Amino acid sequence: MSSPSYLMYLLVFKNPSSEQVEIIRDTFSNFDWSMGFAVEEVVVNDLFQNNLLIQFVSSKVFIGRDSDSDELTLFPTNIEAVLTGKGQFYGELRNSSTSIENLDSYFCYLGEASENRDSSNEVIYKVEYGKYSSLNKIDISLEKLISN
Repeated sequence: MSSPSYLMYLLVFKNPSSEQVEIIRDTFSNFDWSMGFAVEEVVVNDLFQNNLLIQFVSSKVFIGRDSDSDELTLFPTNIEAVLTGKGQFYGELRNSSTSIENLDSYFCYLGEASENRDSSNEVIYKVEYGKYSSLNKIDISLEKLISN
């Protein structure tokens, strides 16, 4: 069985200030390759309906299929090593002086980058900021998340 091709992810930050946007983009840039996102391509890095959207293609597996239930689930080793562990992406954002931890923030898996969009493959997690941040799966469509 061949390994999956590149995967598509999306970071969403609701209603950030211009200063917060700058810090989020800088922090993402610091984590884009050497620190762990393994970004092959940034597809979107823009404000849309007052939300900062950073969509990227990566070879890093953050989400996998549970062999027992066939549901999409977090791949804990990579999540902790890159996103939620102490000093990782969300921790660095939390430590900034601009209160980014007060923003509603989301980490989204959009499926394989080589496929056409299939919303049944999409999984959205709300970020809970803390010393060891966490991701909590929520049941909302991507369209509804971005339009709210």
